[in-house]
Amino acid sequence: MMRIALIDSCTFTYVGLKNLFSLIRTTAGITFNQISAEAALDKNAEIFDIYVIEPGEISFEFNIDKYIYNLKSIIQQESKVIIFSDNIIVNSKLADFCLCKGNSFSKVFFFFDSLLKKEYESIRPFLEDYLLSKNEAILLRCLSKNQRMKSVEKITSIPISNLYYYKYSAMRKLGLKSTKELFRYLNRVLNHSV
Repeated sequence: MMRIALIDSCTFTYVGLKNLFSLIRTTAGITFNQISAEAALDKNAEIFDIYVIEPGEISFEFNIDKYIYNLKSIIQQESKVIIFSDNIIVNSKLADFCLCKGNSFSKVFFFFDSLLKKEYESIRPFLEDYLLSKNEAILLRCLSKNQRMKSVEKITSIPISNLYYYKYSAMRKLGLKSTKELFRYLNRVLNHSV
């Protein structure tokens, strides 16, 4: 039996993923639980095979690695942790996978189908096409707070030439063609809860 926990997910995501999983053919049955972030960290909580985290507040995203570290230290088994968000700026070194809700249905289906079949190597190249690096994510977070590149350089100690490289690399991954489109994207993503 494959046990999946959706952490802090909205009802729409829960229903959507439940319907998606009903389409996936696996030899094992699948059970779902929708739980809060606090409940998942309870030492007496049920252990799941897959934890899907849907970050809500932007402030939570800055602590996502700390949260995943605490979660993994409690579960202490081969569970997979997935960040499922429409905010591509979310970046984590400790999550096993990050998946953007903005992907087409077929890509999301392929991801979860491969995940449930434990075909992890087929998932990674597909995800790396759009996943932002840590420095790209940091830069976009800073830019979203209306900081100029010189300010970002002082805060992060990353040379300004590298910051421009990260900016254009992130824009390419996001499919944005201009700085104006980038700021419109940041404004749209960061002014709505994820």
